[in-house]
Amino acid sequence: MCMASPEQRAQFDLLAPLLAREGVDVWTASVAELDAGMERAKQRHAAAVAHVRAVLNAHARNDTSAAGGLLEALELSAETTPPPIPDALTVATRFAQLAQTVAPQLPAEVIAAVRDKASRPDTPDGMARLSEAVLLDCDASTGLRTVIREHGPAAALYAAAAMTAAAFRLWSEHSGETMDELISAHA
Repeated sequence: MCMASPEQRAQFDLLAPLLAREGVDVWTASVAELDAGMERAKQRHAAAVAHVRAVLNAHARNDTSAAGGLLEALELSAETTPPPIPDALTVATRFAQLAQTVAPQLPAEVIAAVRDKASRPDTPDGMARLSEAVLLDCDASTGLRTVIREHGPAAALYAAAAMTAAAFRLWSEHSGETMDELISAHA
């Protein structure tokens, strides 16, 4: 078993959270285990991005049942160990990060409309708190940790997806651009 040099370990240490999700301990794993973990993390990321785009595209077609079906399949695997690819937590994170990325471009009235929508009783648990953290404070990681701690990973998935889809839909209505155009440009 070939061990990584201290310099390689320092580089992998930056990626420790991603590798930990793959069951790889940066300080005890071999170079082959680190490389395999990074490959799985890349696959997980690519699958999560594709899933986020698929859900947003379903919303763009006004096909909320298709969007719900995509999320429900992930919800059923939210507590699975090891997590499947894609997994609920990674997809929720990508939704929140996407919303955080576009938040500075959103007009104040769009952010206010998302906040109003998030405070309705029929929205997913934690959506209001997540919207505050992501759209106002640009802090997706804290918002997600809070929702996960208070409501669990499945709720975080639904809250992040609902918040991001609402932001894109309301931004589309405000700007006159289609959802497809916004998704292509940003998601």
